[in-house]
Amino acid sequence: MAKISIIIPVYNVEKYLQQCIDSLLSQTLSDIEIICIDDASQDASGKILNDYAARDDRMKVIHADENMGTLRARIKGITDAAGQYVMFVDSDDYLEVSACEELLKLLTEHPVDVLHFGTVLHANENVSDDLKNWVTNFLTPYEGELEGNLIEKCFVDEKFDFNITNKIWRREVCEEAFANVEQIRLVASEDRYIFFLLMYYAKNYYGIIEKYYNYNLGIGVTGGDILSLDQFEKRCSGAEASELVKRFLEKTGSIEKFRKESKCFADKILWDCVDCWHNKLEKKDEQQGFEILRKYFRPDEITSAVARVYFEQGQDIYNRAKITGHKKIAIYYRYLGYDNMDEKVLECMQYLIQRGNDVILYTDQDRKELTEGTDKYGKELVYLPDAVSANWGDYEARCNAFYKQMLKDKIEVLVYASPTSHICWLDTLLSSLSDIVTVDMQDEVYLNMYGEIREENEKKIEEKTRIVDEKTKVIEEKTIDEKVRIIDELQRENNMLKLQQESPRIMWKYFWRSLKNKLLRS
Repeated sequence: MAKISIIIPVYNVEKYLQQCIDSLLSQTLSDIEIICIDDASQDASGKILNDYAARDDRMKVIHADENMGTLRARIKGITDAAGQYVMFVDSDDYLEVSACEELLKLLTEHPVDVLHFGTVLHANENVSDDLKNWVTNFLTPYEGELEGNLIEKCFVDEKFDFNITNKIWRREVCEEAFANVEQIRLVASEDRYIFFLLMYYAKNYYGIIEKYYNYNLGIGVTGGDILSLDQFEKRCSGAEASELVKRFLEKTGSIEKFRKESKCFADKILWDCVDCWHNKLEKKDEQQGFEILRKYFRPDEITSAVARVYFEQGQDIYNRAKITGHKKIAIYYRYLGYDNMDEKVLECMQYLIQRGNDVILYTDQDRKELTEGTDKYGKELVYLPDAVSANWGDYEARCNAFYKQMLKDKIEVLVYASPTSHICWLDTLLSSLSDIVTVDMQDEVYLNMYGEIREENEKKIEEKTRIVDEKTKVIEEKTIDEKVRIIDELQRENNMLKLQQESPRIMWKYFWRSLKNKLLRS
């Protein structure tokens, strides 16, 4: 029986395949088997494999009748593996020639289920230094031994990465994990998915910094700094891996035990996709890319992910996504109970009700003591998690509650009466992603401004009146031209004061016009 089985899925890699196979057949440990799964390649890869197999009986080649994808190809390889340990190598990468021998020695000293070793990075010339540094850090092993909940240590604590290629595995762990893999084609996140299952069955881990794996960055589906829309959609399709993990945990009765880990697994796929949308798409592809995000993730998921990293970039996110809304009515006002603003909110509510609409008032939980039990609003209020606590990663609880409440109430239009709130853009991003028509309504800031302007202008008018009186006393002494100039100057100043007094009223007129227009279109 071979000491180590090396499994290699192969698909259209004739350019890199020879380097990969040569590195395996040249191993200083000869007691190995190399299982290559030709996944219906359209180039010369299959022939290259056959030629190698004819010269070395340690090579076993399996030719698939149709393309299965990497995950199913690895399942086939595990079924045929006989080695005490298993390694996975991508067909465009390669091993150091001493890898198998030295790793086997380490496993006699540290008989763990998974041994993690270092990676040499070979980056394509178009790959940025930032990406190279990120990948290098990501692939760096945790030095030493770990036991217990390895799922948590990987996906929550991030002590080590979820690649399966830079590790050597006890075969029995692989057999258990792959026996529970769903026979499905994944083009992204397949490593994350199978790694979650491997960590479920593995009991211990050991990591070393010595580098035995050579990784070519920028060749495959996910590598590179710029993604095409096709590559981006493939990446987003990895969302399916989250559902596969949930189904596995449900089948094994472990969903409650690993609920935190499962959520973290799903979150990181989502966060990666949002990051790629924001940073790896060309500008011309950003709007279409955002629609791809919406295809694979719920509105509350996208909004929470955006809040986590891009909390202060509201206008930029809207501009990139070019978000538009489409469609009972909710009025949200953060400080319900503030009399001056309540008057405007109730005026808006009555306007909408008189026209046959069903209106619900939303406010924050911290307004409950002030507003609960009063008949001032004519109906029960809906209380949302406080905006004041919804910052950065803490926005998720509010986001989820807001989203579920709007779904429950079947909201078609949201009148957002707190446009100066620091999370206005996130709340309205959520409503827009949920296809809810959103209208901004002036809040207490505008009301306060209106009051302050009136008070300031009244003082100015008093001062101008005094000046006019003084000038009137001496105007008779002036020439006709001087009289005309003074009168014109006073008239212009008076008109400017009137305009300043009218500007808040103009804003309210704009709100009513905007509300009417959007109701007509929804």
